[in-house]
Amino acid sequence: MPAFFICIIVFVIWFHVKSNQENKSKDTWDKDFWQREHDADFSRKKDLSDIEYISIDTEKLPFNQSPDDEEKEFQDKINKLISCKLLNLSTMSNTDIKLEYGRANFDYLSECDQNFLVLLRTLNQWGSYIYNTLHDEKRARRVFEYSIEIGSDISETYITLAKIYINSNEPEKIQPLIDTIQKTDSFMKESITSHLVKLLNEY
Repeated sequence: MPAFFICIIVFVIWFHVKSNQENKSKDTWDKDFWQREHDADFSRKKDLSDIEYISIDTEKLPFNQSPDDEEKEFQDKINKLISCKLLNLSTMSNTDIKLEYGRANFDYLSECDQNFLVLLRTLNQWGSYIYNTLHDEKRARRVFEYSIEIGSDISETYITLAKIYINSNEPEKIQPLIDTIQKTDSFMKESITSHLVKLLNEY
């Protein structure tokens, strides 16, 4: 039998074996996934008394006592969030949340997580406005530093703060930003790290 036909037969056999392996693996994954979903949807309500909420430390934020209309809007949003429950659940899937805390707590915990995301977005918008429109790097720096301190993974927050450090001749402060984002599970961490390293190398 010509070598060419032998190679074809070997390839067909190999392809068949690999396909069967992949199908079995997929079937196992699907079974595990739907079992977890089922368990999560029927999980019992857990006690939340020991859960650690995030509190907004207003002392670390540079509130303007005489803001213009746009800045006032950002500050008002943050002040409204002070009375809300805040949680950072970014590392947990919906299934994880239900399994950990019970299906009955899911909507409440999702709202707490959403409140936290709104806080991070508002801090980023506020800091960017102070930096780009009011040209006040000192106040913008405080907003961005606080946002990262409480767990932000917004790229603009990191990159703008790094620019402020460069403008202040403090490039050594960029490496801690890189270390911080690298410790997160953010899908943006490699992109953010790349931007920060570029800024550092260009200094």
